[in-house]
Amino acid sequence: MVRTGCPSHNCGGRCLLRVWVRDGAITRIDTDDRPTDDPSAPQLRACIRGRSYRARQNHKDRLRYPMKRVGRRGEAKFARVSWDEALDRVASEIRRVRETYGNAAVHIPYGTGSYNQTNGRWPANRLMNLAGGSLGFYNSYSWACISAATPTVYGTAVTGNQRQDWLNARTILMWGWNPCEMRDGTNSEYFVRLARERGARVIGIDPRMTLSAVALADEWIPIRPGTDAAMMSAMAYVMITEGLIDRGFIRTHCLGFDETQMPAGAEGEESYRDYILGTRDGVPKTPAWAERITAVPAATIARVAREYASAKPGILYQGYGMQRRAYGEQPVRAGCVLAAITGNVGIPGGWASGIALQTAGGAARWSAFPLGENPVKAEIPSFLWTEAVLRGRDMGPASGVRGADRLGTDIKLLWAVASNLLINQHANVNRSARILADETLVETVIVQDNFMTPTARFADLVLPACTQFETWGLADGWKYGEELLLMPKIVDPPFEARSDYAICAGIARRLGLEEAFTEGRDERGWIAWVIEEYRKTGYPGVPALDDFEASNRGLYGLPVKDPAVAFADFRRDPAAHPLPTPSGKIEIFSKTLFDLGRPDEIPAVPKYIREWESPFGPEAERYPLQAVGPHTLARVHSTLEGVAMLEEAFPHRLFINPRDAEPRGIGDGAMVKVWNDRGAILVRARLTERIMPGVVAVPQGTWWTPGPDGVDRRGNINVLSSERWTPYAFGNAQHTIMVQAAPAARR
Repeated sequence: MVRTGCPSHNCGGRCLLRVWVRDGAITRIDTDDRPTDDPSAPQLRACIRGRSYRARQNHKDRLRYPMKRVGRRGEAKFARVSWDEALDRVASEIRRVRETYGNAAVHIPYGTGSYNQTNGRWPANRLMNLAGGSLGFYNSYSWACISAATPTVYGTAVTGNQRQDWLNARTILMWGWNPCEMRDGTNSEYFVRLARERGARVIGIDPRMTLSAVALADEWIPIRPGTDAAMMSAMAYVMITEGLIDRGFIRTHCLGFDETQMPAGAEGEESYRDYILGTRDGVPKTPAWAERITAVPAATIARVAREYASAKPGILYQGYGMQRRAYGEQPVRAGCVLAAITGNVGIPGGWASGIALQTAGGAARWSAFPLGENPVKAEIPSFLWTEAVLRGRDMGPASGVRGADRLGTDIKLLWAVASNLLINQHANVNRSARILADETLVETVIVQDNFMTPTARFADLVLPACTQFETWGLADGWKYGEELLLMPKIVDPPFEARSDYAICAGIARRLGLEEAFTEGRDERGWIAWVIEEYRKTGYPGVPALDDFEASNRGLYGLPVKDPAVAFADFRRDPAAHPLPTPSGKIEIFSKTLFDLGRPDEIPAVPKYIREWESPFGPEAERYPLQAVGPHTLARVHSTLEGVAMLEEAFPHRLFINPRDAEPRGIGDGAMVKVWNDRGAILVRARLTERIMPGVVAVPQGTWWTPGPDGVDRRGNINVLSSERWTPYAFGNAQHTIMVQAAPAARR
């Protein structure tokens, strides 16, 4: 039995597994067996996904050999080749593209299919940085809006207390937050449960009655997707008009709440209070106003506002689905402002909201496999890679480009390492497929993966990669936690699969960069190096690799006895400990956003803005249902697709309220066609009251499987999603979808 970190593939957690091996094969997996009664160092208990990993590890469809394309791109016709031929061609294509177009024409896209430092895209990034660089990216598909919007209020993304402090809260609003399924830090649901046991009232606000709402909440409040900022604004109206705000804290720690504290250069502009009371636009943001938008009863909005403002300290924890929408920056900023005006910032049991990276401890400070410096300084938003394929040469700052006035080239080589992004996980799958099928656009597509994913079907070269059980790695606490997990090599790769590091080392040899790339180290050697870096940077207690491995502990952790509170120093003395905002204060009104001059899409104070696809627009006549693509315990994004036990436990379904199903003639278990102008999918229906009327849910991540008619047979939500991006973060808005549904025609 070997203890190791779960190959979580960016599930939002970092768990401990116990893996049994016999005769070179994994025979059993379970999870952390340490004592369960210490919140300072709780179990890192894996969910069903981690415990089912043996089925993926031993799956019959694992890629076996390097292959080259022999048909049209996208036909998935391949022929086996040797590793020498495959690596020679990769090196040759890198040379050709950089000599013809420059290094900025090479792009390694966002991908999280492997997350253990020496495996995944990190070795490819290191190699390309040594080879002259490649077009970089910033932000992510998960956090684009929340990571960009939070600093406009606080100047930083580090806004979260350590989770042991949640036990001090009296009110917890789980706003679009579903830790039981998407994790968001191992044990987050455990800490919410403990807080509730200690008297906290927990309210779930979500279009769906999620597993988290069922297991953790005292109350579920369904809300129309894309309208969270409207409900938050109406809550602020109640707080302001009923005197429930913390006026002293606002006066000393905030900027832009009312006309008396506007920043220089914005005197006389609309303050937050002006917007909420309707002073300028004539529309007070009352609960009755919000009810028409959100479908949440006005009385409920007012009650929740009073509870959150009065039963302090309180946590307004924002999930990420609400910011993967058309104007996803707005609910992020609105939630931060509610925390500020109620004085819940910088106190035990409070929560500043926003992305809430942990304010202290190991998770944010662990070292990493060294990538080196990228000589190509230009970066694009991760979501805009298709734009860089189509019009990269003309893209500049107005298109989200950082580090250059203009890219000057289109993307010509895509090297997808542990990423199913190019087809499956990007928006508007049919559009992505058309772009990749056109060989005059991207000239070379290289895919490194464990399986023949939908993205791999569009590759020119497919390279079989090993799993995390088949190489060496480390994992840290993702977003929260004080643990470092060792991931030793447990079994050998099957057939001719190689680690991502070994593949890149082979390419480096052909580019004359092997010595610089490896520095004489294999994967285990790099893990030993990283651990020594940890020991130099404040964690001398981390055992050296030989001792770490021999102990079979699986992890090194630091108990949290006195949880850190974000902004505690700022709360105590804002003059001595100013925030890293332009004003040094909490910026309810952002002069930075004001100066952009785009108030309709990027207002200086958080506002509700109607989405470009909405139940209130003309598009609702043809497509009256809002569709969302939530996470599911059946997969981690698109990883773990094809694991039979997960599919049996959590079958892929269209979740639809009976009041929407009945007039459409949709019965429970019936095959349904769901469509809009971008495409159509087939999926079986699950009728349930656990989703509000007018909304349907299709869990994301199923592998796109189009039939001869182009209709996807596997129910991939991204067939229906839009490639349009958000105005400030240039982030994905893949939850802003309007559709129609009907029983599928019998064939």
